[in-house]
Amino acid sequence: MWRVYSSGFEDWLRAAYWRAKEMGVPETTMKSALATLAAAGINDGEQIELHVRAARYGDGYLIDLADAQWQAIHVTPQGWRVVSGSPVYFTRTPSMRPLPMPAAHGDIGLLWQHTNIPAHSRVMVLAWLLDCFRPDTPFPVLELVGEQGSAKSTTQSVLRSLVDPNKVGLRGRPKTVEDIFVAAANNWLVSYENLSGLTPEQQDAFCTLATGGGFASRQLYTNGEEHVMETKRPVVLNGIAVVATRPDLIDRVIHVDLPTIPADARRDDADTHAGWERDQPKVFAGLLDLFSAALAILPTVKLTQKQRMADYERLGEAVARALGFEAGEFQQQYADLVRAGIDRALESNAVAQALDKYLAERVLPINWQGTAGQLYELLNTYSTPDRSTWPRSPKGLSDQLRRIAPAYRAKGIDITHLGHSREGARWRITTQKQYATPPGVSRTSVGGIRYGEHK
Repeated sequence: MWRVYSSGFEDWLRAAYWRAKEMGVPETTMKSALATLAAAGINDGEQIELHVRAARYGDGYLIDLADAQWQAIHVTPQGWRVVSGSPVYFTRTPSMRPLPMPAAHGDIGLLWQHTNIPAHSRVMVLAWLLDCFRPDTPFPVLELVGEQGSAKSTTQSVLRSLVDPNKVGLRGRPKTVEDIFVAAANNWLVSYENLSGLTPEQQDAFCTLATGGGFASRQLYTNGEEHVMETKRPVVLNGIAVVATRPDLIDRVIHVDLPTIPADARRDDADTHAGWERDQPKVFAGLLDLFSAALAILPTVKLTQKQRMADYERLGEAVARALGFEAGEFQQQYADLVRAGIDRALESNAVAQALDKYLAERVLPINWQGTAGQLYELLNTYSTPDRSTWPRSPKGLSDQLRRIAPAYRAKGIDITHLGHSREGARWRITTQKQYATPPGVSRTSVGGIRYGEHK
């Protein structure tokens, strides 16, 4: 399917006119024709659902190869096959490029010769790749982190070529939130490289893409109508330092640390590209084999404890079993990844750092209650010299507490908002976790605020 107002449809229409009349179409005639066809479609056409790159169909999925023949791949628990007439409708964007035609015999093991994914993270990455073809579930965000020379961009480019090849495979840091949603509207996989940091608003935008949402802005500067971009997309990011720092995004991130490649193990770009062109069809076929095997196992997977991205966790468990792992092994690995993400979220939060220092001086059990203003004055004494990220008011502290509360709850510390009183918002902090008291620190009450046994 082509959108009426797209370069692809216009080129097709001009070619059809040339074959019929052997002459070019006048510009005014073309505009009139497009307007007429659009009006006919809107008013008289049947409304159908359009898909980009992947679609759910029956007990399996369809993947658009985006080739000139408009072929697709139908993956089911029984296997996969290339189909010429897709039973669902796909549309494309000008920047999309075709996926490779899968080889007759797949070999997923060849993928690790062209990427720098450590062995303990490979099942996570494979589950992420397959999850990119499931538009009916939320998408986790893949974050590749490593120092210079760890092949971050090469690895990201290879992974993207197995999901959504594009004219511009890797893009620089987005300037605005709108840039992120524009990229999502024109690509199936949103891919950014060499990120040194993201604003809180941009991180929130990636959260929205992972679970589905939209962005609205004024359509034209001359009127008050809104232009809404509603979408859900898989995302991959890379950087030297950790990019995802807000708890909401960290909960959705698959974090992979890439090791440094020794100088004697580096390869020329030309050799790397030629090798991947040779092996890509085999790797893609192996990925489809794994997808089919995982779909067959998926109905039998029952999660004992669910993480935030439970759909990904369940698929990952099926992928791991298809690869020969013991039942529950992927769940344990993913739980460890989530806990590590919680630690990263708290390490990068100024309020969490101050709260940790405060809790480390307290005796078990801790049961503090008070207003946000009281807690603000209390934690002020534990804040770091760099006050750039420190909240400027008790209200700002309350906002930060709401963000870090889920991370602390996973660590056994309950931060609860008790409502508002005449003195302000009231909070309670309780824990049964033992904190070591640093040498020379006195366990006495601070500022007359109650905690534990001290009053």
